[in-house]
Amino acid sequence: MTLHPLESVASPRTLALVLAAGLLAPLASAQETAAARDEDRQPPVKAEAGDGHDHAEHLDLDQFPRNNVDPLAWLPLDKFEGDHGAGNDVWGYASPSGREYAIMGLEKGFGFVEVTDPTNPEILTVIEGPASTWHDVKVIGTHAYGVSEAGAGIQVMDMSRIDDGIVTLVQNAEINGHSTSHNIVSNPDSGYLYLVGANIANGGLVAIDVTDPNNPAIAGSWSQMYIHDAQVVSYTEGPYAGREVAFVLSGFSGGSDQTGLRIVDVTDKNNMFTLSTALWSRARYAHQGWLSTDKKYIYINDELDEGNSVTETTTRIFNVEDLESPYYAGTVSSGLAAIDHNLYTTDRLMFQSNYRSGLRIFDITDREKPYEIAYFDTYPDDDDAAFNGNWSNYPYLPSGTLLISDIERGLFLVRLSGEAAEIGR
Repeated sequence: MTLHPLESVASPRTLALVLAAGLLAPLASAQETAAARDEDRQPPVKAEAGDGHDHAEHLDLDQFPRNNVDPLAWLPLDKFEGDHGAGNDVWGYASPSGREYAIMGLEKGFGFVEVTDPTNPEILTVIEGPASTWHDVKVIGTHAYGVSEAGAGIQVMDMSRIDDGIVTLVQNAEINGHSTSHNIVSNPDSGYLYLVGANIANGGLVAIDVTDPNNPAIAGSWSQMYIHDAQVVSYTEGPYAGREVAFVLSGFSGGSDQTGLRIVDVTDKNNMFTLSTALWSRARYAHQGWLSTDKKYIYINDELDEGNSVTETTTRIFNVEDLESPYYAGTVSSGLAAIDHNLYTTDRLMFQSNYRSGLRIFDITDREKPYEIAYFDTYPDDDDAAFNGNWSNYPYLPSGTLLISDIERGLFLVRLSGEAAEIGR
């Protein structure tokens, strides 16, 4: 499949010419997207009848197609207290003692699971939250911070006693009129959180100071447009040393108009400013992206192009070594029809959560020419372009255990095997 990208568009005048030329595809509204999700919604897949254990090693993991990935455990949604109709985000945490945990986003809150023994996960607790399809969570220090699109502000959750099985909800912090967010972003290197898609600051980037982890405070914002997701990093060497930079997937009109990547300097929270903009042809909705560990490339998901402007899962690659002049470097695909959603990278691997085609893992040793080396498909029925299956993943636990969240099926624990394990060492 050949795409004809808009390499970089930095000025409003150039952008206007691009739009006038019709190089960007017609865009779906947020309402149309929500309606599509509702149409695809399916009931949760429950555990085997009559089984009340919190452990999952007995469940049938052979039903899930896979390559170079070994399944370890599965915790369906009905294992979590609270009658959850769907799952969503997942993040991880390693305590100072070295024990490992998953934080699973649920329709009505967040589930905390010890995964130190990944074949025998143990649900510790569920922190209740407002009912929402979207719950997202990040970690700084010993605290987890969760948001949703249904209210409660920032749910501050203290994990300092998690090794004793105790996680406490400190408060639902609703600061300066903030109540809802699509997502929350963390930069542990700077110690700041960032709200995106919130009901304040035009849905833009809102910096949150968590110097006092129990009492988050707004430190500044960038409100030029709606942001759907972002990665914020600190530069410690090279020409940008000492600067904190946000890579934001964004656009006007709820993110769908002039959708793309903006690179924003957020070093001074009272004076955040845009460094550059990067767009691509046939864009539908810039959803999420993640940098390579050397910060030279970013890999981007467009959530609404599959089944609309492209016929297969398409990840865009941009070179961002020069933050003021990013340029298009190509695409990568699994060759399947599924919609892409969230991806993360390690030094040599990219982990893509692609809804109905599950977790797809790519070798990115050559940053511009990734190729698939492994997968674990949490939605075995088909690989169609629909909003079911694998929502997200977390590949950063020190043990190498991979966390996978699934909308209908809950939490999976897996590990790399074969070629993937060798490359991932």
